[in-house]
Amino acid sequence: MNIRELDNEEYDKAILLSLAVFTKCGTTDFTTNGLETFKKFIYNTELMNELTIFGAFDSNELIGIIGTKLNGTHISLFFINPDYHHKGIGRKLFNRAYADQIVEKITVNSSSYAVGFYESLGFSKTAEEQETDGLRYTPMIKMQNQL
Repeated sequence: MNIRELDNEEYDKAILLSLAVFTKCGTTDFTTNGLETFKKFIYNTELMNELTIFGAFDSNELIGIIGTKLNGTHISLFFINPDYHHKGIGRKLFNRAYADQIVEKITVNSSSYAVGFYESLGFSKTAEEQETDGLRYTPMIKMQNQL
């Protein structure tokens, strides 16, 4: 497995992976409106270009991504192909994305599916589950002393 930062030209692959995993694993976390909200985000070139995206590859196949913004202080996208879940790829992606980052805190709006995973990385809930524009999520944070 190879993990590296994606070039902007590879963001289309990241978008396709994100949408596929989002619609397969997060079905309880969005309404029809929420799916449209998510699509508006991932298909907005300007918003996507604000992200730094790392990808995990099995041979040449993109199997996972993590996208951060605001100099790494917020995780906007984090998806692993379900065929590769529970194999440590998410943790390796997270560790690679933050290997050269010095941040006080990292925030994420987690799907219900991923709350346990984020807790395993040291994140804690800052509020109960919320809903915005048809998307359900749990706000979480990881403080620097836990990185």
